[in-house]
Formats: sequence, C-alpha cells, structure tokens
Amino acid sequence: MFAARLALLELLIHCWLVGTVVESQACSEKPWEAVHRRLATKTPYRHVLRDCATEPIDLEGCRITKTWGLFRHGTRNPSRKVIEGMNSDLVGIRDDILQHGRLCRKELELFERWKPMLKPDQEKLLVEEGADEMQQIGRRFRQRFGSALPMHYQRDDFYFKFTKTERAENSARNFSFGLFDRIEDIVFPEPLSKDPVLRFYKLCERWKQNIKHNPEAVREVDLFYNSKPMKEVIGRISRKVGTYVDADSIHLMYQTCAFETAWRKRYVSPWCLLFDKASVKVLEFGEDLEYYWIDGYGYDLTYKQACAAFGDFFHRFDEDLEPYTFYFTHSGTLLKAMAFLGLFHDDYQLTHKDFERRRHWRVSEIDAFATNLVFTKLECTNGTHVMLTHQECPVTIPGCPQKQALCDYDTVKRIFNERIENCAFEPMCSLNVPINDEL
Repeated sequence: MFAARLALLELLIHCWLVGTVVESQACSEKPWEAVHRRLATKTPYRHVLRDCATEPIDLEGCRITKTWGLFRHGTRNPSRKVIEGMNSDLVGIRDDILQHGRLCRKELELFERWKPMLKPDQEKLLVEEGADEMQQIGRRFRQRFGSALPMHYQRDDFYFKFTKTERAENSARNFSFGLFDRIEDIVFPEPLSKDPVLRFYKLCERWKQNIKHNPEAVREVDLFYNSKPMKEVIGRISRKVGTYVDADSIHLMYQTCAFETAWRKRYVSPWCLLFDKASVKVLEFGEDLEYYWIDGYGYDLTYKQACAAFGDFFHRFDEDLEPYTFYFTHSGTLLKAMAFLGLFHDDYQLTHKDFERRRHWRVSEIDAFATNLVFTKLECTNGTHVMLTHQECPVTIPGCPQKQALCDYDTVKRIFNERIENCAFEPMCSLNVPINDEL
C-alpha cells in the first residue's frame, strides 16, 4: 500500500513538473542581460570594464618611475570536471528540456542547436577572447602611460613572469603584444609550478590542508545551498526543465552559461535562459560565499600568507631593479592579495544568513577573467607617491586618505610595514599548527 502511494506521489510530482510547451508563451525580452554581469569568477572582462579605464589620469607634476602589477589570466576553458559534466549531464538535461521543457519556441530552438564543444584535454586553455582581453589591456596601458613608458622592450626596463600554466603564459604574451606590438625579443624567466610570489599558496601546506581541502571550512556554503532561497531556485528551474534537477546540476548550468557567455561577445548561451534575476542572485551569492571562505577574508591565514607577494612588491619598488614588473597569475592570488590590502572588505563576516545584505565582496565585479591590480610609483613635486588601480581604475589604498588617487609612499610603507617585516611564511604555513586555529 505504501509503495503504491509513493508511486502515485512521484507520478503527481512528475506531472506537476512536466508541462507541454505552450506555443503562445512569449519569450522574455533579453532575459539574459540580468545574468551576464553576475557570472562570478567566470565573468568576462568586458562586463566589468568601465569608462575610467580609458580616461587619462591627471599626473601633472609627477614622473612615473615604477610599476608592479598582478594580472589574472584571460578567459579560459573550464576544468576537466566541468567539461565532462557538459558532455554527459548537460546532454541529458538538454534532452529533458526538449521533451518536457516549459520554454518559448525561440528558447527551445537554441537548445536544439546546442551541443558540447570541448574535450577533456582542452581543459583550462586560454581562448581567443582571453587573448583579446589581455591584448586590449596592454594597449590601454600603453595609451595611459604614453611617453612615460619606453616605446620598445628593453630587458633592463621590463620584468615579465607567469606561472607554469598555458593560460598564464599566453596571457603574458598577449599583454606584451598589446604593449609593444611584438613579442619576439621579450625574455620570460623559467616559470615555477609553485612560485613563492605568483602562487604562494601552493607552498602553504597548512592553508591547503586546513582550509582549501577541508569540507568543514566551507560549512557556510553548505548551509546556504540547503537554504530556502536555493530550494526556491531548484523549484523554478525544475519547472522550466520539466523534471527535477538538483543543486549540483544547476551549478553546472550556471558555469556553462558563464563560460559560453565569456567565450563569445554576441553569443547567447541557452543555459543562461533558465535563470531569472532572482535565481542568478542566489547562485552569485553562493559563489561569493565560497570564495570569501576559501580565498578571501574568511580565515586570517588565507590572506596573511600574501605577505610573500607584497614583500616582492616593496623590494622591487625600493631596489635598483627593472622599473616595470608584470606578473601573470590566477584568481586565488588576486583575491588573497585584495584581502591582504583590505580591499572590498565588509564590516561583517559573510555567512549564509547574509544573502539579502549589501556587500562589497562580489567576485563578479572584483575577480572577473583578466582582473588586474597595478601599483604605480611616482616622483612628484611634493614627494614620492603610489597609485593603485583595480580593473584599470584608481582605487584608494586602505589606510590612505579616502577618495585620493595618490598616496604618500612612506604612508603606504607604514601601513604594511609590520606585516611585511614579520612575514614568517614557513612557520605560518607549517602543518604543526592545529586546525582549530583556523576554524
């Protein structure tokens, strides 16, 4: 009797989810526009590029003497796991949509034409859009600096370095091409898989074990994915698909929407059509929450270890080394660097309960593909100053006078002096420290 009732209940749920396509159902007017700027760390750089990135900065009375920049690689392919999910799970969901989906005719036609485009061995490779992002950043850098930047590459003037990955290397080469219109004579040092400056966290065993690979470290994320807002998203998207889809499948759809949007400027991914403004707000918050706890302010160790990179920053600004330093690295480095600096910091700790609160920590805006942080040292008539740009726009260095593009260099050094002088990276990252010190 119980089994019969259960079978009847499942049939009723299936009938509720499955609906025939209503031919008169109108397509929404550009529904994807609310989605495209909320794609977390897979947001294309063109969606965060602002007018201030192309506006000249008034540096009258100042002479540029040094730069030190961190650049995330440009748009890439997904990981092997995501590609495999596209090739298997999404194919099945697509078939469910075509058979049962509650979408308008034009939306269904997009799903009819959709098919996976990648093989697992193409994981994480820089794509054409990523190469263009980096070239354009290089060209704008040249335009902004003008005659202050040497027109031609000289080894004594420029220091380029990238991590031991194809996407970082080709990002460096494309940025350099944008800067000089050639790359044949540029010297790149041998890349390291665990670079103490570009990817310091790869050397921090305590962070990797206690935070990165510890499920308990992201308990706030798990709580949010079991919350009412997420369950409502599951219900809305299941109704569109025509059969039940779980949170993991929805996250895969969101990632596919993001990658396919980032790859091509004018392409509308059908997977984006499944999300409305309310749904993407939930998924974006889930991403913000995860990166907050793994790469941001969640645990002190995560950002304190970035002292290794900023020790290099002050060393290269203070010593007689190449004036222009450009590093090409990854999301994990940029986010930890931002947290070390105190950028995009909220006055509360982000938890699963903060979904409706306003926040500065939004990875769609602060950590898109090709995200960049560039420090510029200037000798001015009133002293030595530093300018920091994020996404090519000036931002105030936390601790410096608010809403000022330039900060006195001695002030900057005082702000970070204690953390740089006491940067005991190896003891900090030792596994002998108990896990409770983090959690």
